[in-house]
Amino acid sequence: TASAAGRATLALSSNFSTETPKYDLVHPPPLNKSIFRKLRDKYSIRGQQERIEIGERLFRAAQTRATHPIWFGPGRIGRVFRPRHAMLTMHIWFLHKRLIEDCVDPHFSLMVQEELFDVLWYDTTIRIRAEGVNELTVNKHLKDVQQVTFAHLCHYDHAYQEFANDDVERMRELKELVWMHIMNRDEEASPDVVERLAVYVDMQYKNIVEQLPHQYFRQGRIPWTNIPDFKGLRDHKGDIMENVPIFEEDILPEGWQKGLTNSGDAYYWNAKLGISSWEKPKM
Repeated sequence: TASAAGRATLALSSNFSTETPKYDLVHPPPLNKSIFRKLRDKYSIRGQQERIEIGERLFRAAQTRATHPIWFGPGRIGRVFRPRHAMLTMHIWFLHKRLIEDCVDPHFSLMVQEELFDVLWYDTTIRIRAEGVNELTVNKHLKDVQQVTFAHLCHYDHAYQEFANDDVERMRELKELVWMHIMNRDEEASPDVVERLAVYVDMQYKNIVEQLPHQYFRQGRIPWTNIPDFKGLRDHKGDIMENVPIFEEDILPEGWQKGLTNSGDAYYWNAKLGISSWEKPKM
């Protein structure tokens, strides 16, 4: 683990020597910043800009993966607010977990984590407005969503803390988690979908928390593992289910993404081209 990688191991030899800590690309040596450097990171304009930028990059990485149209077509995940938010919560948790386990620059990582959640709540507020709720009730709805989100995040923590060394029980807990939070306790949800999502969570955890090089993560470059293949799903009776295609309205040309204004109005933007449009770009 990250904490173990940052500690020296005591060798019980005849002279009680201490082995040299072993570091790698995932867990390089800690920076050991002075109190003055930490204050500069927290209060200087440059430090604030850096953590805001990293927080934004991490959020966009999670958002891009969580909103992929495969989840809501072939993956049979609901297309309404709650399951969509649950998918975003899942991917935010991977990044959150990596940040809080960082032993290279834990002080800075905790500040980036704060920025990451600030962006999440700001984005959540916009998506709540897009649902057409009364503006006077937006904050109430936000508090409700935050409560559900924290319960979801804590469930992941429980699965990996309680069953860290028990693969079978951890997978059982992850399947229960997926059914509760992502499938919204749908009794008709395919057990195949639930299991494939649980396997995805476990693979993604190892990928982000245990294997992603520190430099890549610090730059917000997240190489997610592949989205599950949802072909050949079986229902509760064991019968093969008909494949569901990607919804046409979710398909965008390469490089384009859908966004929402502060008031919840949809627009489309292309970061590479540096352009945006109110109209959906044609394929």
